[in-house]
Amino acid sequence: MTRSNLPQAAALALLCSLLLSPAAWARPEFRVETLADGLDHPWSIAVAPDGALYVTERPGRLNRIDPGSGELTRLSGLPEVRARAEAGLMGLALDPDFAASGALYLCYSTGSLLGPGNRLSRFALQGDALGGEQVLLDDLPGAMWHNGCRVAVAADGHLFASMGDATEAQAAQDPRSMAGKIFRLRTDGTVPADNPFTGSPIWSLGHRNPQGLAFNPADGALWSTEHGPDTQDELNLIEKGGNYGWPRCKGVDACPGIAGYRAAKAEFTRGGTIAISDLVFYRGDAFPEWQGDILFVTLKTGRLYRVDIEGEEVRSHEILIDGSFGRLRAIAVAPDGSLYLSTDNGADKILHLTRQ
Repeated sequence: MTRSNLPQAAALALLCSLLLSPAAWARPEFRVETLADGLDHPWSIAVAPDGALYVTERPGRLNRIDPGSGELTRLSGLPEVRARAEAGLMGLALDPDFAASGALYLCYSTGSLLGPGNRLSRFALQGDALGGEQVLLDDLPGAMWHNGCRVAVAADGHLFASMGDATEAQAAQDPRSMAGKIFRLRTDGTVPADNPFTGSPIWSLGHRNPQGLAFNPADGALWSTEHGPDTQDELNLIEKGGNYGWPRCKGVDACPGIAGYRAAKAEFTRGGTIAISDLVFYRGDAFPEWQGDILFVTLKTGRLYRVDIEGEEVRSHEILIDGSFGRLRAIAVAPDGSLYLSTDNGADKILHLTRQ
C-alpha cells in the first residue's frame, strides 16, 4: 500500500488535464493511499461483510482485493462481455446473504457490433470462480454510451438496476421500451406484483444515464445520480412510477404536461456538466460529522462531493476533493467508515481515503 501526500498527488491530474479544474486540491485532513493499481477502468466497488473488495473492470474482469495487503485475485467464470467505448462489465451488487451464499449481481454488455445489448444476471461465487449464471433481464437496450447499468439491493431484498437511454432519447418516455428506466425485481428475476406497471420491471422512467443508485438507511428511500446532456447533472429521489422528464425536461426545471413528473432534488450545474457517477450514503465512525450524508464522485471534474440532506430535501453540498486524482468512477464505504474510490484515467487505481 502506497501513501500519497495529496499536494504531490495532484500531479496525477496531468493524465487528464483537459478535464480537470485548473487548481486541484483536497481537504488537508485526508490521507489517501493506493490500495491496488494496474486496473483498467474499474467501474463498481462492493465491500463484503469480511471487508474484501469486489471490483469490476469495464473490459470484462471481476477482482477480489484484500483490504489489508491490496493483493488482487482475478475471479474466473465470467461470461463473454462486449466491451467497447463506455460499454462493458459495469454494475455489481452483493446479495444480502453473500457471506453464506456467494450470490452477486452483475450488469454487463452483450451482443455484436450489429446488435449491442445489456444483461442483468445473478451468479454464485464459489472460491475464486463464478458459476450458475441466472439471467434476470436480457436483451436490454445497449450502445457505446448511455448504458446506465448500476445495481443495488434494497433492505427488503428487492433488486434495482438502472438503464440508460442507449443514445435513443425518446425511448426514455416510452413505457414499452426498457431504455432510460430504473428496474425493480425480486432477486430471482420475477416482477413484484406491486410494481407500478403491471407485469413490467420498470420502477421509474424518463432517465438519460443514471450512473449511481443508493438507499438511504434512515428511511429506505432510493436516490440516483444522472448525467445531463450538456448541463444539469441530477441528484434524484426515485419514486414508484415517477417520470424524471428526459428528454423533455432536465434538472430542477418544471415540466408541464408530463404525468408523474419528478424534478431533480439538486442539479450540477447550469454552466456545464461534472459527469456525476457513483454515490453512497455515509455510515461509519471515521467521519462522524458526515453521518447520513450523500457522497458522490464525478468524472469530468474528478471531485468528491458531500451532500447534506434532510428527509427528501437537499440542504447544502460541499466539495471534498477537486481533481487531485483525475476522473473518479466508483465509491464505497469500508466497515471502519473509511472510503474506497476508483479512478477512471487508464492505468487505474483503487484509492483508500482515511483521516490523517
